[in-house]
Amino acid sequence: KLLWAKGFNQLLELEACFRERTGDFFEIDIFGSGPDEGEIQRAFFNDRGDDESGVFQNSFNKWSGSSRRHRLPANFLGPSDHSSLAGDAYSIFINPSLTEVLCTTTAEAIAMNKWAIVPSHPSNAFFMQFPNCLSYRNRREFVSILEKARYNDPPPLSEELFRPLSWEAATMRCVRAAAISKRDAARDDRISRKTEEKTSSSKQVYRSISSSSSSPSEAVASYEGIGLVTP
Repeated sequence: KLLWAKGFNQLLELEACFRERTGDFFEIDIFGSGPDEGEIQRAFFNDRGDDESGVFQNSFNKWSGSSRRHRLPANFLGPSDHSSLAGDAYSIFINPSLTEVLCTTTAEAIAMNKWAIVPSHPSNAFFMQFPNCLSYRNRREFVSILEKARYNDPPPLSEELFRPLSWEAATMRCVRAAAISKRDAARDDRISRKTEEKTSSSKQVYRSISSSSSSPSEAVASYEGIGLVTP
């Protein structure tokens, strides 16, 4: 999805740092579409155009340094079936986003035995177990990692490492995450029973007051005056 929130500001900064340290930008093909597609393309192509809302200018200003004067070597190729990228045309996948919970495109890239370059972030912790996942803590580390990936083939994944990427393994992780122990189940049952008992007791108090009141309005007033407190 082409959204600024998916890390495109960070990608601009990584391009700038790469040029500062190597003398050139790295070429990249970008897939997908989205509501910020036009602004993102203009940022990569250094085309400010009309920006009445100021949204583009704010995003553009985050890209610091003289590199903002250059048109970046990026190709926007639109939406694509992920399976079409499984061949040898690409060997490196870059995902600088910090807003994912568990990014499926990163998992797919790893399963396709490509280098997956991601920021060191809790959302990417699952991917750290795979040897073809490279994480960086800052822009300088990103440059070093990308240089390594450009001149080396990703290590093949063993059958044991492939297993966590299967649907079966993903389903089992969901089951384990949803499961509760007998002790927790008993505790939840006790809490539920206590809640039901308090609700039942409150209803009995209300019925008792209502039956001794001369009118419904008096019953409500009496009930409101009790001041039931939930511990």
